[in-house]
Amino acid sequence: MGDLLLDQSSGIPGLSLQNMIETLSIFFLSSIRIGAFLISSPFFGAQSIPLQVRIITSILLGFAFHSQFQSIEITNIENLDLIRVVFSEILIGLVVGLFVSVLFASVALAGEKIATSGGLGFAAQVDPNSGGQTPVISNILTLFLIVTFLSVDGHLALIRAIHFSFEILPTASSIDLQNASKFGVDAAGSMFEIAALIMLPIVILLLLTNFTVGVVTRSAPQLNLFSFGFPITLLVVFLGLYASATPLGYAMEELVEFSLSFVDQFFESIYNGQ
Repeated sequence: MGDLLLDQSSGIPGLSLQNMIETLSIFFLSSIRIGAFLISSPFFGAQSIPLQVRIITSILLGFAFHSQFQSIEITNIENLDLIRVVFSEILIGLVVGLFVSVLFASVALAGEKIATSGGLGFAAQVDPNSGGQTPVISNILTLFLIVTFLSVDGHLALIRAIHFSFEILPTASSIDLQNASKFGVDAAGSMFEIAALIMLPIVILLLLTNFTVGVVTRSAPQLNLFSFGFPITLLVVFLGLYASATPLGYAMEELVEFSLSFVDQFFESIYNGQ
């Protein structure tokens, strides 16, 4: 019976142990990149999503992308080279996810500045993603962005981007750190620029409100500044956010498109560099 199982001419399918080890090893190395991407990317890396869900998602995506994995002789790789390959896969996944996360942080930064300017800095709650106190306006704008991100299928575009990365950077390939650092600095600069554009209308409105309150207080010194100035400022913030809900929706959509195009430019630079 044992000879029958080993006889390939009998028509019973078999799998070589060496091929199975190589296949599982390549699948493991490629799943590392997907797992690092899911941890660092927005929405997928949120603390509200259990770790088990992210692990199962990375395994399922690994099976879906298995045809893109290029075969490498894993058994001939030395231990030190294998460690380098593992860290390279982690770095590629983290870079793709962190670029989008940094750009998405512009919304939270804009909400924090709006809350500080409008006197709502005290209205803060614990953010499980950052682990610190975050103003409520920042959390609202972040949730607004996540809903827009999902509604325009941005999560599917990011999954296609990580799938496309296996064509440009196959398994066991290294990434150019200088190019990644350049795009990281550009992403940080774009974060502050986008945050300034989002908060600028509300901040200008608050500046005009404070200027008006100051003129009224100067002309009538008997009026208490805090008795009517603070409620007016809060009312202006709420009315400004309510009036800018539709423009903010379009701004969030453009932010998602800009983030996806930023990742696309990063891969194009790698492709052209090769």
